Amino acid sequence: MNNAHHAPTVVVLGSVHMDLIASAARMPGRGESVGEGVFAMSAGGKAGNQACQFVLAGAYAHVITRLGKDAFGETLLDDLTRRGVDTVLVAQDPTTPTGASTVFAVEGDYSSIIAPGAAARLSEADVDAARGTIQLADALVLQLELPAAISAHAAGIAAAAGKTVILNASPAPEGLSAIPQALRDATSVLVVNRVEAGRLLGRDVGAAVAEADLADLATRFGAGTVVVTLGKEGVVALGGDGFVRQAAFPAEVVDAVGAGDAFLGTFATALLEGLTLAEALRRGAAAGALAVSRRGVYDALPSREEVDHFLAGQTPR
Repeated sequence: MNNAHHAPTVVVLGSVHMDLIASAARMPGRGESVGEGVFAMSAGGKAGNQACQFVLAGAYAHVITRLGKDAFGETLLDDLTRRGVDTVLVAQDPTTPTGASTVFAVEGDYSSIIAPGAAARLSEADVDAARGTIQLADALVLQLELPAAISAHAAGIAAAAGKTVILNASPAPEGLSAIPQALRDATSVLVVNRVEAGRLLGRDVGAAVAEADLADLATRFGAGTVVVTLGKEGVVALGGDGFVRQAAFPAEVVDAVGAGDAFLGTFATALLEGLTLAEALRRGAAAGALAVSRRGVYDALPSREEVDHFLAGQTPR
């Protein structure tokens, strides 16, 4: 881990796409249309969300992705740059459209259908072009929105250089077989939600994820730290400091889209700065509470100062 006075540098590899968000009072049934919905467009994709949150949390963030050379792609590239993300390693593909996600937001929860577009064409050559940047960074951050082989290739580069590899195993496959062993072995920090933990373990982990479940995940991934987010039940983690449980902070849930990415970017920045696991979880939980209380994705992500201010008004939990 790094000195607390050193701003960590991270490389985030993954998907950046446009979110097409439809909000309504309820989800339609099969063959049904629901009126009085609200539509919005917002930058999305876990890599973009997380890179923006890392910057807001005080880190320096590079993003590696592939966009189409189209209106969505230009908008996303400009937005990331404006928010302080280093986009030098973003490729633009003139033959494939920028990815998009159709998001259905109902009562503070959401579901989505992702069409990855150009991001699915990210190649090992794109990763190799970023080899030097990965080797010089403090951490590589990955998700499972890209082909797992690409993430495994990047993780191998980072691990060989002794860097922290943070895997947000989302969306999680059913079982571990879809995740290359090389990626599992290279993972230093695993972050999943309760549903994803169950899928990876091949069993229902229940409402209260047990320490044994986290230990099982740690063994299967070789990860020194495992984190499982539990929504309104908070978050649990297992690491060098042992088993830690952080309660959720009270929040009026307006929009849950991107809240997990707000947690991850803030939590991981704190961990890389040298905070304890409990301290990092507390900051991540605060970021998640702030994010769910706002609409949108990038605009809902909280700054380091906002997290500090929020925590100053909370009693220890």
